This record gives sequence, structure tokens and C-alpha cells, in this order.
Amino acid sequence: MSSGPRAAFVPFPTHLDLKDFVSSRENIVFATRINCKSIDQYPLEDFENLVYTHVIRTGKPLVIEGFEERLNQNLFSPDWLKRYMGKKIENCWDQVDQKNVPYTIQHYLNNMPKLAENVASRRDLRTEPQRLYLKDIDCPKEWQASLENIIPPFLFYLNDRPRAFTGPGSKYTEMPPYPRTKDGAAIAKAGDLMSSLPPEMRAENLMCYIGHEGTYTAAHREMCGSLSQNLMVEASNGEIENDKKTRPGSSVWFMTETFERQIVAEYWKSMLGHDLDLEKHFASIAAWKKAPFMTYVVEQVPGDLVLIPPLCVQQVWNRGTRTMKVAWNRTTVETLQWALDEELSRARAICREEQYKNKAIIFYSLEKYSKLLEEDPGKSHPGVDALWEDFEYLFKMFTDVLLSECFSTGLPAEKKTEYLEFTGDVTCSYCRCNIFNRFLTCEACVDGAETYDICMDCYVFGRSCRCISKLKWVEQFRWKDLEARHEKWRSQIMKHFEKDGYGVDHPVFSAVRAEETQKSVAELCQEQLRVRPWVDCKKPVQTAILSDSESEQVHNRRSSKRRKANHKSPKKTDKAKKKRKPEEMGRCHICKPRPIWTLKHCSTCDSQYCYGCLFRLFDLPPQQAMQFSDWECPKCQKVCSCSSCNKKPDKMLEPYQPQRLLLGHDTSKVADERSVESLVDLRQSNAGWMKKFQRTKNQFYAERFERLKREADEARLALDETRANPVPELVPPQGLTFDSSLAAMDDDDSIIREDNQPENFPVDPYLDFNKTFIMLDHPVTDSALDSAIDPSLGIV
Repeated sequence: MSSGPRAAFVPFPTHLDLKDFVSSRENIVFATRINCKSIDQYPLEDFENLVYTHVIRTGKPLVIEGFEERLNQNLFSPDWLKRYMGKKIENCWDQVDQKNVPYTIQHYLNNMPKLAENVASRRDLRTEPQRLYLKDIDCPKEWQASLENIIPPFLFYLNDRPRAFTGPGSKYTEMPPYPRTKDGAAIAKAGDLMSSLPPEMRAENLMCYIGHEGTYTAAHREMCGSLSQNLMVEASNGEIENDKKTRPGSSVWFMTETFERQIVAEYWKSMLGHDLDLEKHFASIAAWKKAPFMTYVVEQVPGDLVLIPPLCVQQVWNRGTRTMKVAWNRTTVETLQWALDEELSRARAICREEQYKNKAIIFYSLEKYSKLLEEDPGKSHPGVDALWEDFEYLFKMFTDVLLSECFSTGLPAEKKTEYLEFTGDVTCSYCRCNIFNRFLTCEACVDGAETYDICMDCYVFGRSCRCISKLKWVEQFRWKDLEARHEKWRSQIMKHFEKDGYGVDHPVFSAVRAEETQKSVAELCQEQLRVRPWVDCKKPVQTAILSDSESEQVHNRRSSKRRKANHKSPKKTDKAKKKRKPEEMGRCHICKPRPIWTLKHCSTCDSQYCYGCLFRLFDLPPQQAMQFSDWECPKCQKVCSCSSCNKKPDKMLEPYQPQRLLLGHDTSKVADERSVESLVDLRQSNAGWMKKFQRTKNQFYAERFERLKREADEARLALDETRANPVPELVPPQGLTFDSSLAAMDDDDSIIREDNQPENFPVDPYLDFNKTFIMLDHPVTDSALDSAIDPSLGIV
């Protein structure tokens, strides 16, 4: 892992003036706000169009204010929580010690004034105050029922179809009545595709967050590219409560645009020294000021509903004595596409558990929509037309999912594939992703009642159990059944659009498979199972398990729901075991000798490159490198950046410069303890290699940020105009432009310059397990500790 300097945790000032902060930089603006009263002046479908255009398509945050006048103040209050849920024990996240502390809700609410005052009035910068955040707790059913009558249906949690509604935008509509099925269900698309899953498979994400001054949410992106909605339902107003002084409560949000996600991630790694995907760093005010991208600021007060775009980076700081928020996520066809294209692979790299079952959502949504559209009367209706569009969109994604799971037509058929009925709870033992259909399992590595199951993407990447090979195929759907469903849905789409006179082309699946030029992930797994050696997990051969650095002590093992073993042990034999032959070795052109099966061989010369070097130094992941049987190495392409090739400048064109910075991440802390990485060691960073291309102090960073900004601008221009609608007049234009000169960092900012730090540069405590971090705040006094002891728990 990278040992370079990293930006420290620097809390926001208590009296931060947001207006001065926003006016200090042209690339920092307040997010667009509209009042929910203005929604009443337009049909509800116009508001839905606005959310799609501004939040999803344009990728900018939106705030809808004024809900405090519609909220039941008696229901959404700390007094109600104390009365009806006060004795309930919840885990409160201690943000200083990084651990959960159980408290009753009543006790936590009663002590919030003291916790907030302790942070706000700190004097000793050498000590850290308590920051106790009551987060990710289940939303009371009474709150959910009340919010369902206030929030527009398409925006709310688990919305499956249009419903009767009396909230904002419900005064009138231009939408004709929806046609209905025989059972009375409206033939219309869902606001949240999570509702398509069976109840037992859904991810519960309607959560409450209660925080005090100084609690925060580190910079992060929403899981699986989903849309996030966050409503502040109550906050302290500065009045005396229970003879205790309070401070006005609010939350400060910093957000970015969807299309600038790559430049944000690169800035986090190269300038702040943190991996954004780990969600561990809270960026300082100085870091946001120097950022080479647009930042949208929101001060959220009671009644503000914040709509966060997919893949947007967000960071939240709570102010005042108390803030109470309700948040939920929605899945749409657009967010599913983001998940398949980007988020799932990113989560797989750091082993973040996939809770949303995206591929299963595609499958069940298609089944649901197909049944609805079978009863479509065929009359023109804008809502039904939108349903057909989403149905076709989902079908294209389902086709891509099937293509990735196709077995090779040139290899012997897999005859011993185990069938396991789909229940939605099979997860990869390494990356913890949800497995939709096909995967590999090891019959030898059975740990108690748990099997070792590995997803196809991880296996291609070199992840597996210690046996490495001789794994068995398992599928959760009969392949013929999946092909039959694909053909049924294809025929349904073709019949509809041909009737309407639209020329759509969706060939049968066998034709699509025949036209595919690249190998599927399943086919690559088949090839690798034949190439990789088997290792006796009871007597592992050290050379077969490659590692470039010492592994840290394994801890914090996961306890996810896992598939039970069938208790069929491998057959024992009395035959004498043959001694395993020494593994054939080859030498990587860049690093060192390695087993021959871990190297990619050039078809032009005799050079070999290990998959780790190709991944870190040439941006070529194993799955992409394995696609080519006739592969020309970087040396033959005259882009090799190793020292030996660079000694011959007359034969080289230009060394390849890696396009992404990798800080390294030790996945052994979360992956199954039976796991190994045999092709790519993700603990290794390429930061040192990238410094070879650094000519001047600022030019190196500025050039990379400018390149990413150009890519973001090109992505905006390449938007699919066919799904775009005109923006209603609810949102005024901001008339602001981005100043590209901001990409050049100031040399005097020692907080965020990676190459400008002293040796004792403070390390972020959330990535430093030795707790050697800079102390900033006041400790809790003994008297405060006494009052913080929950009498019902006896907690110190």
C-alpha cells in the first residue's frame, strides 16, 4: 500500500460562514433550490421530468424546501422518540474511537446538548472530543406512513407504481388515467425498482440519522450508483430545552456533479492521499477550495429535501445541538446501468458488500413489467410509453448479463454443473458481491458449514481459494430457462414497436452471441481453470501464492449470510500421492521471476509481462489482457516504461503513462480467510511509478485534471438526447462557468499538497490503525462522562 502522506482530518469551524466560503471561489456555488409550493403550480409529471432532467441526466443536486409546513411537528420530534422508542437500544457510532457504542435513544437525545457544547467550545487542540453519531437506524413505521403522504410517490421509498397522493404537485395533472390490469394495478413504471424484488430479497435502506455538532459523514458515493433522498425532519432551534441551552441545528452538504466523478476521485488520491471508495476521509475547507471541479453547497435546515445525483460525491457536516434526518435510496434503469458499467467493479475491487442485488433487480423488473404490458390495451398513453422504454432498456442490460455468462462454444461442454435454486443470498467469498447465476465453488475448501464460492469476475482477476484450480461450476437458473425468458421478452418488444412503426432491432440471443467478438467472463474462467495449477489446500505450495508485500494481520472478518455446504467431502483414496513437480517459471519483463501461468506472453517477441505490472503500469486489467490470443507487448508497441527500455530512446516512441493512480488496498481484512490473490496484488501502489512522469511540481497534476475535465465535458455532450425532455421553468439557470486555471494548485497550501509535506505530516486516524493522529479537540470531562453513562446499560 502507498506510504505517502495523506491529508489529516480537519473539522469545520463552528462559526463557518457559508456565504463567504461560496463567494471565495468561482467553482463553489450553492445548489439550486425550489419551494414545494412552486411545485403546486405545475402538474406532478412536470416535477418528475424536472427531477429526471436536473438530477439524473444533468447530474446536479437539487433541494426542495418548505416541507416543514407539511410535517407533523408532534410526530417528527425528539419528544415522540423518547416517548415511544426511548427504551430501544441502538448502536451509536463513535467517530473518534471508530466503534459502535450501545445507547438507548432516550439517553442519547438527553445528552445531545452536552455533546454539542463540548465540541463547539473546545479549547485544547491536543485532545479530541466525543463525536457520537446515531446513524443508520431503522425509520419508525409511523414516520414512514406520514412521509408517504407528503413526498411525491415517484420519489419515495419502494414505490412500485403511481398512487393516490395529496402532497406537493397533486392539485392537478395533465396525465390521463392510467390503464389498469384485470387486478386493478396501474400499467406504469415504478419509482424504485427495488420494489420489484421479493420482500425477502430487498435491501432495507429507509434510515434515520441523528447527529450533534461535529458529527459528520465522510466523502462518499451512494452504493451501486443509486439515487439518494435526504429530508431533515427536525432540528434544534436555539431555544432552552429541558433547562439546557441549545444551538440552532443544520447540516452542511458539499456535493459534486455526476460527470466530474473521475476528476474528483483522482483529486482525492493524488492530492489528498486517500481512496474515495474507502469512504474514510472527511475533506477540509482548504481541500474543497483548491478542488479543480464544481462544488455544490447546501445548508440543510428542517423541511429541506436534498436530492443527490447518482455517483455524486457528497460530504456532510452536522451543526448545532441536534439534527434529525430521514434518508432513503432509489434504483432506476439509469442507476442500474451505472452499477453495471462502473460501481460493481469498483465495489468488487475493495470488497464492499453488494446489498442491492442489481442483476436480480433487472431480472425481476423485466418479469413484472412483462406481465403488466401483456395487458396493455394498446392505446397511446405517455405513462405506458415510458414503461415500454424502460422495459426495452432493462432488456438490453439483461442481454449483457447473459452474454457475460455464456460458456465457450470452442471448449468441451461443462457436464458437471451443479444446480442451486436462486434465493438471492449467494455472495462471493472474496469480494462479497451478490451472485445472480453462475459462479465457481471449491469442494475441498469447506469451512464448517460454509462453502467457498467465487464470482466469475474475481476468478478472472486471480482471486480464489488456496486451491486455485479444480473448482466446480454452479448455476442458479437453468440456462434454457433464461434463454426462453430472453426470447419471450424480445418477442414482446419487437411486436410492440413494429406495431407502432418503430424500427428496433433485437436479434435472437444465439445471433447476438455469434456476433460477439470478445470472450465472455465465463469463457475466460473456463480457460483459466485449464491453465492454473491445483494446489493442495492442506499443503499449499508457497510459490503458487504470489504476494509482493507482507500481509497484515487478518481481522474484522465479515459475517454475511453465506451458502451452506452440502457436506459432500471429496472422496478419499489410498493411492500414494505423487510429488508435485516444480512449477515452471518465467520472468516478467519488468519485475521478477514468476510462475509461467501468471504471465502474459507476447506473440511478436519472447517477452512476458505479469498481470500485476500490466494492471498497475499499463491500465490493462487481466480480463482485458486475456481477450487477446495474439497479443503485442508494450515493448513491441514501443511504449514500455521500464528502465531497460528507456535506455534505448532511439527505439522507443513514448513510455506509457498510467491514467489512474492506485494507492493500494489490503483486501485480506474483509475477504474470506481462505482466499489468495494469484495474479494481481491490490496492496501495491503505482504512485512511485507515476512520479517518473512528474516534470514540474504543479504541471503534472494540472495536466491530468485537465484531461479528466475534457473527458467529463465530452460525456456531457454525448448524452443520449432521445431520453431527454425539456426542463420545466422551476429551476432558474445559474449562469456560472468553470475556471480551468483552478487546476493549477497553489504551492503554499501545505494541507493538501502531496509532495510538499513535512516528515511528520498528520495521518487520517480512520486509515491509521496505530491511532497516531493529530489531536484537535476537547475531551469530555469526568462530569460529562458520568452523565453519558446509560443507567439501563451500565456503559462507561
